[in-house]
Amino acid sequence: MLYPAPNIGGFLAALITHGIILESTRSAQAEKNRQEANQVLLPYQSILDGYQYRDLMQSGLNKSTAGGSRRLVEFPEKPGAEWFIESLPVFSMTQDQTAIILDNAVAIYAPDLPATPAYQSVVRVVSRPEQSANPQGFWTANAGENLKSESARLLAESLDIAFSEANGGSAKRTNTHRTVRYMEGARENMERGEVVSESCDRVVLRNLRGWMMSVPANNPAHGAASCAGKAQ
Repeated sequence: MLYPAPNIGGFLAALITHGIILESTRSAQAEKNRQEANQVLLPYQSILDGYQYRDLMQSGLNKSTAGGSRRLVEFPEKPGAEWFIESLPVFSMTQDQTAIILDNAVAIYAPDLPATPAYQSVVRVVSRPEQSANPQGFWTANAGENLKSESARLLAESLDIAFSEANGGSAKRTNTHRTVRYMEGARENMERGEVVSESCDRVVLRNLRGWMMSVPANNPAHGAASCAGKAQ
């Protein structure tokens, strides 16, 4: 784009104008892309509208194995004499509707140390791809029972990972980095990082951004039968 710039002031003003126009264009395009991407969620809107945040958090706590007794507290309550976890989960769905992805921003406070989190990070958990021929039907069956259950399971896993890290999980690391390939829905994805734990069905790693991730194992040597009876 060309702008009249008779002097340095005019030139700077032209650059600023150019930046504003570009940013406006990018914002409009980003909003258009977001709206198009969100079309995949339309069949689930009635389920999501009826699934309250408190219900999700309570279900996640019930499925969590971290710590001892657990209770869900109201928003105004602050860290105190017990371990205290702040959680802000954001869920998304792959465009093929076969997998759910959770990005959970977590801050954990140690007992009687309310000023500074003992641990804080983002924990990403990617579900295994749903193999049903009709994934939408699978997630929406029985008033969205599968969708709600899997969302709570992902949340519980993210809390367990964060709590393990806050309790010295970093001491178990090998500092050996490798590229992990995994399925994000029907698409193969990859992430480079330090593998923290690995099983027949899941790989937990700390990526180069410092996030913790739990992704489906992508190892042909391990079939579904080898993980029979184990939690997802």
